[in-house]
Amino acid sequence: MKVGLAAALVFAALFAIERMQAGPKPGPPSPLGGPMAAIAPALPPPGRPGSQPGPRLSKEDIGFLDDLSSRLQRNPSQGPTPGELERVETLFAGSPDDAQLKEFLVGLYFLSANQDLRRRAFPLVEQTLARLKFLDEQPQIYAMEAHARGEQQDWTGLEEAVLKYERLGGEESLTMSVNLALSLLKQGRQREVLGILDRPIFASCPTASAGADLDACGSAQRMRALVSAPQKAAPSPAERPREALVVDEAKAQIQSDRFDVRFDGEAQSGVARDVLFVLDRAYVRLKDIYYDQPVRKIPVVLHSSQDYFSKTGAPWWSGGVYSSHTGAIQIPIRGLPSTLPREMEDVLVHELSHAFVDERAGGRAGRDLQEGLAQYMEGKRIEEELGSVELKRLANARSQTVTNFYMLSLVVAEQMVQSRGQGMVNQLLKAMKDGGSEDAGFKKVFGQSGADMKKEILATFWRRYS
Repeated sequence: MKVGLAAALVFAALFAIERMQAGPKPGPPSPLGGPMAAIAPALPPPGRPGSQPGPRLSKEDIGFLDDLSSRLQRNPSQGPTPGELERVETLFAGSPDDAQLKEFLVGLYFLSANQDLRRRAFPLVEQTLARLKFLDEQPQIYAMEAHARGEQQDWTGLEEAVLKYERLGGEESLTMSVNLALSLLKQGRQREVLGILDRPIFASCPTASAGADLDACGSAQRMRALVSAPQKAAPSPAERPREALVVDEAKAQIQSDRFDVRFDGEAQSGVARDVLFVLDRAYVRLKDIYYDQPVRKIPVVLHSSQDYFSKTGAPWWSGGVYSSHTGAIQIPIRGLPSTLPREMEDVLVHELSHAFVDERAGGRAGRDLQEGLAQYMEGKRIEEELGSVELKRLANARSQTVTNFYMLSLVVAEQMVQSRGQGMVNQLLKAMKDGGSEDAGFKKVFGQSGADMKKEILATFWRRYS
């Protein structure tokens, strides 16, 4: 492998230089006096590899790598194509001990992730970061992840990324310390913010000259003033009133810290315990996703099929129901085997997602958004649910059937999560609660009504599949 290939590894750091020169993108207004997460960390390039090419690389392979190296040095903004990236991955799979080839692949991943980050294609950034972590957990991987999390206003994720960067021995920097302080501030942990801003590195602020350092020092100063100012104690939010759930006294009961499960005696005890296990596990995952949780223990009632429909009024096709009025999940269960079938796990996750969204949005989220997010959280994706013919039929449908409603709700929710990020969806739900309506939430977070935003997403779907 020629020297040109090794030299090309420096492009792994170009994304940091490019972002500092270009300046931050406009973002939502910040109490700190500028856009959120405007501070992009400057990442060091990967270390220069010292190994020689492995014996499994052919002359044709080396020629391809040299050509790719030369092209990227001439025009790093163009980046590798998916085909080029896949070929380098294949070569590395055949020569996993070739340290030089590994470093080259790491550099390609960084450049690819940076391009996706500029396009705000956050799911693709996540995929590439996962590949980088699999190859080698370098601190700069988590510096890039911190920037991606900040762009999505994912404050818990931002905190975790910065702490991981520091645990791996990442170089002490003003930008990473400020990102950590910002993540704590946004999580309401003001007492911890001053501890970060008291780090010795901030003593260098009076002599800071680089653009990124000046931005970091300015943000640190504004945060310090904000946290140090006398704060009025916020009134505790009133707990939402719920209707009492009427449950047959003959039903047996098992509980955890989060759920109260009622069921029809010994014959259903095995299924009831499976239900409790699945719900407890899903609760932890959804809490990490929504950064919120129901304030009360959730009642769960397992019904016989006939009892379910008569007590809940659910339609014949319903596999479960969540009530915002009672905060309860109710499931038809009799006639099922002694252990919980796999498809029922999806139903439980679906209904539990309703409880989380209902809590975070204060009951203001509309049914289409609720159903779309619930399907997304149980793992459904529109292109996996429908084939090409069905997608085209859905795109051209003029009638609002139950199936069409659910599928189009999934289209909207999936696009929102994947294009705007889960952090923005969480902000949307909270804004609904604070603003008192779904539309108020959309206008505050996205600057347009919910109807207009959904219309735009569906118009794109129709153009793509019709």
